[in-house]
Amino acid sequence: MARDPDRRTRFAVAEATSVAPEILYYMADDPDPEVRSRVAANPSTPTQADGKLANDEDASVRSSLARKVATRAPELGPRDSHLHAAQTLALLEKLARDQLPVVRQVVAEVLKSESRIPPHIVHALARDIDLVVAAPVLEFSPVLADADLLDILANSPIPGAMSAVSRRRGLGAEVVEMVAKSDDTDALVELLNNPTAQMREDTLDYLVERAHGLPPLHAPLVRRPQLSKRSACRLATFVADSLLDQLASRKDFDAETLGVLRHAVRARLEKDYAAHDALRDSEAAQLEQEVANARILHDKKPITEDLIRRSLDYEHWVFVKACLIVRSGISTLAVREILRSERPDAVLSLCWKAGLGSDTAVLVQRHLAGISTPMRGDGGELTPAEMDRILAAFEDEASL
Repeated sequence: MARDPDRRTRFAVAEATSVAPEILYYMADDPDPEVRSRVAANPSTPTQADGKLANDEDASVRSSLARKVATRAPELGPRDSHLHAAQTLALLEKLARDQLPVVRQVVAEVLKSESRIPPHIVHALARDIDLVVAAPVLEFSPVLADADLLDILANSPIPGAMSAVSRRRGLGAEVVEMVAKSDDTDALVELLNNPTAQMREDTLDYLVERAHGLPPLHAPLVRRPQLSKRSACRLATFVADSLLDQLASRKDFDAETLGVLRHAVRARLEKDYAAHDALRDSEAAQLEQEVANARILHDKKPITEDLIRRSLDYEHWVFVKACLIVRSGISTLAVREILRSERPDAVLSLCWKAGLGSDTAVLVQRHLAGISTPMRGDGGELTPAEMDRILAAFEDEASL
């Protein structure tokens, strides 16, 4: 059966735990890598065959062996012979140094939470040059003490290593401080999102000060527990409105802090309204000036539809609005409300009143009114009487 031409038969033999070790040793040289991979994964395969498979040219075979050996190593105990334990650990070391990251990654994933592993193997994995190998150990391994983590972070860690450390449960205050003083924004975000990290109040205050120029830190800081009053009030000066609302809605601040934060929300709203009003006044003044210029131009030489289309092409939006006002005879306030309404029928009516064709009306609806599905007006959707009624309603509203 071990020599059967049908690979499925050989698969069955390679996976069987009751097969004599000599047969499995023989099958370690099978020409099919899938057969050898099953032999490598078989717990009954003798150590001598495992040693041969550790040098197999196929990465999938070595990966299967790595999973088995890494799973077996923590289980070694007094009942295992010294030779068996030594051979198993030698294989583990070899596979942890494999030339391909995919093999080393298998070892790291299996061992990441194990404490019964020789520390030098864990330290080697934690300092691996590939993040897929180092990250699981850096994030989870109980073998790594804070002193080990500080040493790794102090010696030019690979990109992503600091983020992996930042995700560790119960991360010590000294390691937290080292990450906090780094320039690794991703690691800072991970650190702030880690509720178990032992962060001193002065470290958290330091991160709040740094956050003004680092927007990715804003949301995790707003959610971070145990914010001091000073830090909360400092955040209130620069985070986005939505985050400011979240900050002012937290339940863990005292009444005085909540009062300061809610005052900041009101002040922000008042400032935004004032800025919005100023912008609208500025836009209205600019539009009135353009309307005056367009009237002078229209009196000298009538504004043509072609000029309006070319102005749309050049994105001269205010001038186009002025042309619509002049050609339609509709008031400035009514035109502004029509274009803000996002109503295709109202904008089409305005264009009809201004004497524009259906193609130009479509462009006005899309570019000036932000209407994604414009009305063309050449299919009889609206009668002239209906369009007059729509425009009259906007004129009446504007006059109130």
